[in-house]
Amino acid sequence: MRLILTMIALVYTLMAANAEDAAFALDFEEEYQVALTKATKANKLLMLLIVQDPCPYCDRLVENTLSDAKVKKGLKNFVSVVIDKKGDFPEAFKTNMTPMTFFIDPKTEESVWESMGYVKVPQFLDDLKEAELMRKSIK
Repeated sequence: MRLILTMIALVYTLMAANAEDAAFALDFEEEYQVALTKATKANKLLMLLIVQDPCPYCDRLVENTLSDAKVKKGLKNFVSVVIDKKGDFPEAFKTNMTPMTFFIDPKTEESVWESMGYVKVPQFLDDLKEAELMRKSIK
C-alpha cells in the first residue's frame, strides 16, 4: 500500500507544472524584466502568466490551452512570461488567484486585458484578440 501511495505522489509531482517547467515547455520567458525589455523592443504586448505549484488549473492551462497549435500561433504576437505567484514581478499584478493572465502594455506597464483561471482554447483565443483590440484603442 505504501508503494502505491508513493507512486501516486510521484506521478502527481511529475505532472505538476511549476513556473520554470512551464516556461521551458512553452518556450516562454522566466523573468519579468527580460520579457518586458523584449516586449518593449519588439513593440508587442507582454503576456504575464502567474501560476503556483501545485495548481491543477495552472497545469490544465499550460498542458491543454497554451500548448495548442492555434494558441501558440496567436502568441507569436506577444512576448510571454510565466512566473510563480511568489516570484519577482510588479506588485500591481500580485494576486492570490491562479492561474492569472495579464496582457500588459510594455510602455505603460498597465494591464489592457486580464483572464482569470483556466480557460479553454476558444476563450483564450478570444482573450488574445481582445487584448490586442484594447491596446489599439488606447494608442
